[in-house]
Amino acid sequence: MNYEKELKTTIEAIGREYPRLAGWFRGFSEEDWAAPTFCPEWTAAQVTGHITFGGEFFASSVRGGLKGDLGFPFGATSREEFMEIRLGKAKEIGALAGPELADRFEASTRDVTELFASLDPKDYEMKAWHRRTNFPIRRFIFSRLNEYLLHEWDIRNDPEARLEGPSIPVAAANLRQHCQLFYELSPVEGFLGVFAFKLTDTGHRWAMRVEGDKAVDLGVGDHPTDAAFAATSGDMLLLITGRLPVEKSLAGGRFKIEGDEELARKLMPSLFFPL
Repeated sequence: MNYEKELKTTIEAIGREYPRLAGWFRGFSEEDWAAPTFCPEWTAAQVTGHITFGGEFFASSVRGGLKGDLGFPFGATSREEFMEIRLGKAKEIGALAGPELADRFEASTRDVTELFASLDPKDYEMKAWHRRTNFPIRRFIFSRLNEYLLHEWDIRNDPEARLEGPSIPVAAANLRQHCQLFYELSPVEGFLGVFAFKLTDTGHRWAMRVEGDKAVDLGVGDHPTDAAFAATSGDMLLLITGRLPVEKSLAGGRFKIEGDEELARKLMPSLFFPL
């Protein structure tokens, strides 16, 4: 499947979002930085430290992947050691004074964005190291946009708020790639089915076929399916990343399952969980 057009649009969206977020951060008071967020036990400063280190990690891992190096980043010798480094670096960055933190966020994000923009489309399918698995580089690109949008929502800490803005439809359309990759991380043994995803605000839709431990992106448009998931672009992002409660959303009409609900619910644990 060729995702070149979607990825270029995503890189353009990242280029819009990070200066906007940096400007927002520069208006924070000490109280704003210390405020609780939707992420349990994390302040706004700590979430921003996490996003910032995430950009530095993505840049390091992608640069390694482009050279065929799938080793642990930052000198780590094991996944566990990398996780310790990750936690320590995010805390260190999050402890910076507000103006320094905003500057570090912007500089780190500019670096990884320029790296993404320099890639040749053939690079998108090269693998790079990630703590979950060695993902194709395209996953790092669309995940970076997701992190800006979702962590801004986390920092605003209003669980009833809608996820809105010009980059939301771009990020939601990339769930087509996300779902295929993430199903294969936790597949359902002996499972078989075809599932549609419908974004009710934009009309964008796609389908995925799963069989055992494999998932195939069937592409954009209408396909014969066993079941379908329907929500707005923003709600689908929140649902698939564990921020919007599934049952409450079903009861309130923000989320709908069409077709074989029993089959759909067998798929959901592989896709609908906190990230």
